[in-house]
Amino acid sequence: MDKYLHIILDYFLKVLVSTGTQLLILFGPLLILAFIMNYIAQLNEEFSYKVFGRTIYLYVFGWLGTSVHELGHALFALIFGHHINEIVLFSPNAETGSLGHVNHRFNKKSIYQNIGNFFIGIGPILLGALALFLVTYALYQYSVTEISFQFGIESFKSLSALKQLGFTVYKSGYSYISIVLFGAKTTWWKIVLLCYFLFSIGSSITLSPADIKSAFKGFLYFIVVLLLFNLATLWIGNFMLTIVAKVSFYFSVFYFLMILSIIVNIVFLIGLLIVSSIKSIFIK
Repeated sequence: MDKYLHIILDYFLKVLVSTGTQLLILFGPLLILAFIMNYIAQLNEEFSYKVFGRTIYLYVFGWLGTSVHELGHALFALIFGHHINEIVLFSPNAETGSLGHVNHRFNKKSIYQNIGNFFIGIGPILLGALALFLVTYALYQYSVTEISFQFGIESFKSLSALKQLGFTVYKSGYSYISIVLFGAKTTWWKIVLLCYFLFSIGSSITLSPADIKSAFKGFLYFIVVLLLFNLATLWIGNFMLTIVAKVSFYFSVFYFLMILSIIVNIVFLIGLLIVSSIKSIFIK
């Protein structure tokens, strides 16, 4: 009896470890980068209000970022089969503080639609990073998929692998900046327009408490489904880990977009901090 109990417990422990590893590889970088992007965007928005004033910021920059934000929710709502009742891309409400919204409903008995709440919740961050790719391609006809940036399960295995990943990110970022600022297709108006899009979108890639709550519930559903799947199949072999590793490899370009967006918006934030400090001195 003890022998069989030991086998069962050992198998369940392997399932837990395997599930945790798969989640780390698949969503670890995404969630870390999403958290950083959200935090930087909140600071950008806060200091933009101080520098430009709320009205000027919203109607010059915020309208675009808010529209992309709400479209991020709407896009993933459609992908996961949610019914959209109403979309308001940009309509500032001074009383509630709302700038726009997407009202949607779903079948609470559907596992797929419940998992979708995770992606709907973080949709603004995902679409915001994707917008960076689209803007760059539209202005420079240059695809960031051409950048040699690879991320996979091997990146977790040693310190040297992590260092190599960091160096690759640096080279990819340097390549991107060189093309944007000094490439053959660079003009002053393209640089100005790119900065406008990056700032407008980047300063609005924030998640409300409702977004985070919805995303968390969807993430819990995904964890349960993955755990049950591993519980039923791990005895055959850990083939899910191989699938997850391949998916994370294809996410590499997307991670680069998020990292690049973070770096660009940190630069904007530094500029806002400097202007805000100078403005406060003169106002006094």
